[in-house]
Amino acid sequence: MLDIYSQNTANYPRLKTDAMFDDFGRESSFDGFVDRYIRYIEDFQLLDEELWARFVRQFNEDADFDAGWRGEYWGKMMRGAAMTYAYTKNPKLYDVMAKTVNDMIESADEDGRISSYGRGHEFDGWDMWSRKYVMLGMQYFMEVCQDKCLNDKIIESMKKQADYIIARIGDEEGKLPITSATRHWRGLNSSSILEPIVRLYNITGEKRYFDFAQYIVSSGGTDVENIFELAYENKFCPYQYPVTKAYEMTSCFEGLLEFYRITGIEKYKTALIHYADRILESDFTVIGCAGCTHELFDHSTARQSNTTNGEIMQETCVTVTLMKFFWQMTLLTGNSRYVDAFEISMYNAYFGSINTEKIVKRDVIDNYSTDCITEVMPFDSYSPLTAGIRGTGIGGFKVMSDNHYYGCCACIGSAGTGLIPKMAMLAANDGYVLNLFINGTVKMNTGDGAEFNIQTDYPKTGIVNITVNADGEFTLYIRNPHWSDNTQVTVNGKNIEVCDGYIKIRKHWVNGDRVELSLDMQTKVVYPIEYGHEILMNKVIWGHNYMVSTYDEQDPEALKHIAFTRGPITLAQDSRNGYNVDEPVDIKIGDNGCVDVVIPKEDKAQYQHIAEVEVPLTNGKYMTLTDYASAGKLWSEQSKIAAWIKVSRR
Repeated sequence: MLDIYSQNTANYPRLKTDAMFDDFGRESSFDGFVDRYIRYIEDFQLLDEELWARFVRQFNEDADFDAGWRGEYWGKMMRGAAMTYAYTKNPKLYDVMAKTVNDMIESADEDGRISSYGRGHEFDGWDMWSRKYVMLGMQYFMEVCQDKCLNDKIIESMKKQADYIIARIGDEEGKLPITSATRHWRGLNSSSILEPIVRLYNITGEKRYFDFAQYIVSSGGTDVENIFELAYENKFCPYQYPVTKAYEMTSCFEGLLEFYRITGIEKYKTALIHYADRILESDFTVIGCAGCTHELFDHSTARQSNTTNGEIMQETCVTVTLMKFFWQMTLLTGNSRYVDAFEISMYNAYFGSINTEKIVKRDVIDNYSTDCITEVMPFDSYSPLTAGIRGTGIGGFKVMSDNHYYGCCACIGSAGTGLIPKMAMLAANDGYVLNLFINGTVKMNTGDGAEFNIQTDYPKTGIVNITVNADGEFTLYIRNPHWSDNTQVTVNGKNIEVCDGYIKIRKHWVNGDRVELSLDMQTKVVYPIEYGHEILMNKVIWGHNYMVSTYDEQDPEALKHIAFTRGPITLAQDSRNGYNVDEPVDIKIGDNGCVDVVIPKEDKAQYQHIAEVEVPLTNGKYMTLTDYASAGKLWSEQSKIAAWIKVSRR
């Protein structure tokens, strides 16, 4: 075991492998829509004791008799709840979490086994995947746990859970290989248990968990190709791998990231950077998600403007998992490009998925089951890019024994809002890192415990005023977003030099020091990529392919669309603004590739939104666009939306 810690600041050990650090003791207080989203999810979902009890019951019966994934619900939601509690500090939420954690521990059988699968068909389907989430949920609760006795009970429970698995899964005679402990995705979902196994090793220091993690890494994630080697060699993008399930694959790489932290093997760090950068290159859309073919990597950077993609695309599980992965990659590398990506995902695909109107569509539910009790899901599962509507499906839909149902995206969603305070401000060895520009106050616990008061209406505009309350010398790193072509920064009224990535301000700070950031918020035009046709997965190379058709022909209609970005947000049409989103428009575009929009003095959009602009048309009229996240929230033709806007000419 390597000595992975470099120092201990404010009772938080800093990893030698990482460039930046989470501050578990930070106190954040946001204003406006970000805070509203966080508390909406807390009130509507996370404080629902009946929901928690229902999820625990899945482990007291053979709930996943159909090789399902009901066992993932509890751990997914617990991870988000623990992150949310770190922000809200709501004692009611803590009590709810503590009770359900105790209930989950009590659900174990005599061997300490916690599974929603009966013993007669365990280690099949999504059993290992669900066990992963039970352990992850417990581990994230430990980060906020205030009771040492409960903490010790959690550790003992996790050890028994892991020991039961290790006794039956492995490469020794009589054991089942990790990639065969499922019938799905050639072992990706079962291999993703790597993450909590590594974290359990960090907690206990017991070598058998390291050995099991090492075995999982050596197995390569699937039974057809070693995805970690593919990423390291960097010859292919993830959509060209023989297995392309985006969410599960990224979960495996999250496990590899934790394994790198305890081994320091640089090959793994290289593989992680290659994987992250290839996603941003080949499978990252204007709304910050991946996959236009169901939940699969499929070269969506190029294919996103096709009108033939279908409704099951841009899954919320993929969005949140990418956000978490980009947060981890920011900690690991200190590269601001991953914050840029996180922010795009957050402001567009993620915020757009929150069901703020509490819409429920019985016709959609009936496509899955006609016997279940109607539920309002807190999150939508799929997001349209070309003209379409929200609320077309419930990802991971499963009915439970009491006829209530739930879904995977509904459970993972709270981790998205929980991640925002974590990413907003990080610690560095020599100071603090301001990543997100959210109106409110952040008081850091590490270092000198500096407090930062941020006044802004970003991303509506690009003006961010920061008041620093501190007495000491440190470096303040401020992210300079890649899309801002003309960023300006002043400290106490004096201009300072601006650079790409992070702007570095080193000084002795005193209470009341002021930093003003001015970001370039031009409205830029994004054009589709012309690719004609391509091989999505090259069967000639692999000798096999899995789940995705090999050949893809570009939709001719795709090239008749454009998109608009303004800072981190993507603008979108909404039929409530008085036009037909299916009809082409002729937009006046400047020679610089930007549109000279008008910011209305009074809102014209008759729904709550983050940003609104008037886009000039060639006939002298204007078209109202709002941020993508706020559009389409009625989940019907009444609020049909489009991020890729059909145009008469380009």
